[in-house]
Amino acid sequence: MLNDIGCFCTLPKWRKEFKAEWKKAAKMSIILPLNDSYQLDPIHFVCTCPQFIISRFLVCKHLVQSFHTVNPVFFLQVSCNHVPPFWSHPTLIPINSSIEYTEPVVLIPEHIDLEGSDSDDNVVDTAEGGEGQHTTFHEQMASHIKLLQDFCDGLKYQTLEKDGAGMFRLERNCLSCEHWLKSTHTSAHTTWESSMANTMFYRSHPTHAEQGT
Repeated sequence: MLNDIGCFCTLPKWRKEFKAEWKKAAKMSIILPLNDSYQLDPIHFVCTCPQFIISRFLVCKHLVQSFHTVNPVFFLQVSCNHVPPFWSHPTLIPINSSIEYTEPVVLIPEHIDLEGSDSDDNVVDTAEGGEGQHTTFHEQMASHIKLLQDFCDGLKYQTLEKDGAGMFRLERNCLSCEHWLKSTHTSAHTTWESSMANTMFYRSHPTHAEQGT
């Protein structure tokens, strides 16, 4: 984990990939009118088009192009969320929003050059409010899956111990009774032994030799 020293560190790999996918979507053509099945919702950053469903970053051309053009710093600071809207940033304003759009004033450190299209790919601000501690989608999803698996493992254990305890006792008692009925060297159970009461009506199944007669 990085310390908050107000310096700059290497940009997480997912931000580069997110930036590339966003820029690609921004240049793609959109056929109008939109398909009626595409429920575009920029406010909650949701679209029902096929690309949105399969996108690693939950972005598609319809969503990207429904916002005002973002500046390079957007890709350094945009936040990913577990619930809609899945992406948030002060400069991420829908084109059809009632909010008046103004070009944000961003202070850029002197040693960062944002002229090139990929010039901001290798730096990220780790000062307070930065995104250096954000995990990737895959890491977040893996963490959620592990949590669910651990929870399900616990449920299976609890179910067997609670609801299956009586069945397990019956199985052990019946097998013990079976062994006693077929053995001439084992001491008999007492008639009213409380631990064996559930085997009172148990009858031994015939042996293979007896089944052939």
